Amino acid sequence: MVSLQSQEKTAVILIILVILFCLGATCILDGMGKKRFSREYSQDLPDGTLVRYSGIIGSVIEVSGGHYLLEISGVNIFIPVSAGLPAETVSGMIPGAEVTVTGTVQHWKGKEEILVGNSADISLVSGYQGTGQHSGQNASEDPD
Repeated sequence: MVSLQSQEKTAVILIILVILFCLGATCILDGMGKKRFSREYSQDLPDGTLVRYSGIIGSVIEVSGGHYLLEISGVNIFIPVSAGLPAETVSGMIPGAEVTVTGTVQHWKGKEEILVGNSADISLVSGYQGTGQHSGQNASEDPD
């Protein structure tokens, strides 16, 4: 059996307390969400800045590998397959829908975009408000 001296016991107790504190703080911060710590997006922010952005979806493109590229009110949003987008979120991402995203600013091939890391960082605010092909009814149908 290992016998610890009093200084060693104190050090072990302090290490355990620090680990418990870090775990508790991580759980609290994770529960608060990224949005609280993000900044409103603007084009002058450096790469790696955590931002939030809201707007209207202009286009949705599924690129190779199952990734998505959205154009939201003139800003490119990249959603990698690793974000784990659920099918219901993908089906709601239609032109005209209002969406809010949280992600990090990055430049890809000279163009600025927001990289979304997790599906929880995408919120569909509202669906398409117009009539016709994106509203779920035919343009010739009477909505009443």
